[in-house]
Amino acid sequence: MKLHNSLYTIVSDVMNEAGHDYTINLDPEHFIYKAHFPGEPITPGVCIMQIAQELLEMHTGLELGIKCVKNVKFLRIIRPDESPIVTYRLQKITDDGEEVKVAVTILNESDIFAKLSIVCRKEK
Repeated sequence: MKLHNSLYTIVSDVMNEAGHDYTINLDPEHFIYKAHFPGEPITPGVCIMQIAQELLEMHTGLELGIKCVKNVKFLRIIRPDESPIVTYRLQKITDDGEEVKVAVTILNESDIFAKLSIVCRKEK
């Protein structure tokens, strides 16, 4: 299940020296937050990683699947009621023909929420 235009929408899409920044708006009314957790919604780690993969697909124009996660640091909880707008900064994107690797930082104006390095396989 794709999360784009369901759990989140893209507010802006900017290329810069640091990488490719996608600023997204999380939907605090999404059914995922009703289960995770009722009255105290937080964005699940698996959703944070899937959003990164979907944004990498948009950046590359490729259909990708996460092969492995090399490194994950969840530094702060992403609460859609407190921080609905976050930026995914995609950096160090490499494509060796079979795999696409990326380093991702999830942040807003005042906080870094997570850092991860993922390796995706090309699906088609």
